[in-house]
Amino acid sequence: MTLGPFATASDLVARMGRDLDPVEQSQADRLLADASNLIRMTADYQQISRVDNDTVTLRGSYRTVLKLPQRPVRDVTAVAGLASTAWRWNGGDCLIRLDGGVWDGPVTVTYSHGLDEDDVAYQVAVSVACDAVKRVLTNPELVRQRSIDDFSETLADARASLLQGEQDTIRQAFGVTSWGVSS
Repeated sequence: MTLGPFATASDLVARMGRDLDPVEQSQADRLLADASNLIRMTADYQQISRVDNDTVTLRGSYRTVLKLPQRPVRDVTAVAGLASTAWRWNGGDCLIRLDGGVWDGPVTVTYSHGLDEDDVAYQVAVSVACDAVKRVLTNPELVRQRSIDDFSETLADARASLLQGEQDTIRQAFGVTSWGVSS
């Protein structure tokens, strides 16, 4: 499944406060898609965008609880090969077996997940995508620092990447916990 960018060129124009020139316009969609992929990666590979009736085949947990991979879960409509009385969705991101069995072997689930475009967390993704692209468009030569006589200016890193603060914001918005070690 190909997922589109969170933001559009129109979102970018609104946040930049000016129209895009022809070169920027030609790059905007690709850069917004790149930024959106970085956001999904930072959000622990969550698709984030709303997907209805997605069918996935999962490896069994060999327990009575099976965790669904995409969040937030909106609805679970079917588990292949099991009557609806044999399982229950817990309202979060798990399915629970009610028939005394465990989730063994491959489990095919049909469920809806992700955020609507007007959800706050989705709008955070739009904002972060636009901010990442703005850095590239305002500094296309990727200049890090420039000096003329006694004037010196240090610019933000303009590579197509997310700043640490943006990564933290995405992790917070999408409930991603980090197990990294900091010094």
